[in-house]
Amino acid sequence: MKLFVLAAVLAVAAAAPSRSYAAPTYAPKVYQILKQEAELRDDQSYESHFETENGIYVSESGRPVEGYGDDEESYDVNGQFSYTGDDGVVYKVVYVANGNGFQPQGAHLPTPVPTEYPTPEASDDDDDEEEERYEAEEEDDDDEAPAGYYQPQYERVIVGYRPRYQ
Repeated sequence: MKLFVLAAVLAVAAAAPSRSYAAPTYAPKVYQILKQEAELRDDQSYESHFETENGIYVSESGRPVEGYGDDEESYDVNGQFSYTGDDGVVYKVVYVANGNGFQPQGAHLPTPVPTEYPTPEASDDDDDEEEERYEAEEEDDDDEAPAGYYQPQYERVIVGYRPRYQ
């Protein structure tokens, strides 16, 4: 029994990995900026762009516009950026950001599918107009159903119920 335990310990020790390998490092590579320019003008408009050694290019310009609130100032921004993906393809996005939101365009971006029907507009009128409401017709106890409308009638059989159509 002691010999078996000793053999098991030696087998585990022999199977242990050696410490001679280098642990992988996951530090990100820092790319150098090749070109960078930024200009802020007196009218608060701006232009900026930069380019890095790994192929990223960003360019943006903006101008102030009247804001969405009382004292809030906003910008109309136009820009573009491009980068090389892992698949070696250069991806380019051109965008506009203004009162209508961020609107990117690029060959690789999905486009919305046009809807077949227009979106109905909701009315903001708070008039006291009487709304049409659906109310179910009162059921008659007649055995006759309207033409083209088949309401099953049930008859008692020995085991359960069986529908009987007119």
